Amino acid sequence: MDPLTELNNLTHQYRKTLEQFSERKDAKTHEIEARGSGEEREKIARLDNDMTEIEKLIQLRKLAAESAKPEFSARVADDDGKWLYDGLSQRARQQYGTRTYTERYMQAIIGGDMSAFRALSTSTSNAPVPTDLERRIIEKRQQASVIRQLATVYTIDSTREVSVEGSLPTTAKVAEGGTITPNDLSFGSKITFLKTKYVTAGKASREYLADVIGTSGVGSGLDYLARKHGMSMGLKHEEEFTIGDGTGDPEGIAGASAQTKLAAASQVTDLAGAAITSVTGDNVIDTYHLVKPQYRIGTKFSWLFSDTFLKTVRKLKVNTTDYIWKPSDNGGLADGVPGTLYGVPYRISAYVPTATANNNIFAVIGNFEYFEIADRMGMETLIDPYSAAATDETIVYMYTRTDSRIMLIDAFAAITC
Repeated sequence: MDPLTELNNLTHQYRKTLEQFSERKDAKTHEIEARGSGEEREKIARLDNDMTEIEKLIQLRKLAAESAKPEFSARVADDDGKWLYDGLSQRARQQYGTRTYTERYMQAIIGGDMSAFRALSTSTSNAPVPTDLERRIIEKRQQASVIRQLATVYTIDSTREVSVEGSLPTTAKVAEGGTITPNDLSFGSKITFLKTKYVTAGKASREYLADVIGTSGVGSGLDYLARKHGMSMGLKHEEEFTIGDGTGDPEGIAGASAQTKLAAASQVTDLAGAAITSVTGDNVIDTYHLVKPQYRIGTKFSWLFSDTFLKTVRKLKVNTTDYIWKPSDNGGLADGVPGTLYGVPYRISAYVPTATANNNIFAVIGNFEYFEIADRMGMETLIDPYSAAATDETIVYMYTRTDSRIMLIDAFAAITC
């Protein structure tokens, strides 16, 4: 039986049992716990428990369905304006692409129906954009967002200010009859989340749009454009969340602002201008212990560094042949198991600095629960068929606004140049 149907049936039984009790006792239904028979109370408790379990199952299925949806995809509305497109199969997408509203909407953008294969825009090379199964695009694989996986991410609808705790109230021993001196906890600083705006723009010839709709359904071409716009936007966000300066930009976890704050708090292992290849095992251990013990817990306690840094640390040896890093008990490097660095998981970022420049952060370790990303609503898309009408092209814009901040510097430490 479908969980929703089963829940409706149980709810009906629940109400019927309460009504029977009310008629028998001439009492309000909520009094069943005190005045109902043992059988009635037991039945209500059992129904309660069953309904709770089914509600949990329904919620889990909803979450699973949500998580299975693509992050970026084209969306199409039916005649009633209802959004249909997210998460559909290719066959279903083609079916929805034939709806009258969809046809009217897309033809308004396209303005024609050509059958020849066209380039994506006039600025591309001679390579055609394939619109059938005989030709393909080999897509470049880009690194997925690392910072978003680690950070605390939420959505804000306006500028947000967050107070950071400075100190706790003081606890003191007081003798019998002694004077108690009260004091309050204090707030040491205030962090403001702003909204940095990012825009991705791309052109598509109207012949191209007509071609992909005419042969492969509305989703094929627009999904490709949406995916590429979304990838470009995601990579730019990743760069800013890593090395943004925090002034007009998000504050990056390995940027100049982070280095200044960490140095002021004496939470850096400084290599004194030496190159990344000079990193030692002692540097790694010292940096780990700069993070206060109470923050060295949880799934978000992690290293973040470049692939160059990882390569350097993996090559450290006790002598000329014996590597210090042995990720697994039975095979060391031969197994190819990345393991952890000093017992802490690590993530690789393409944007953590590697250059020998003063105050660059080569590696950061900390509890990323205290690195927060605040998105301003979601991504917005604008389709402009007019600005490039002279070349018969449509411009697709994608907008986002976001910000990031280090909420608690005590939770992080870094190895710096």
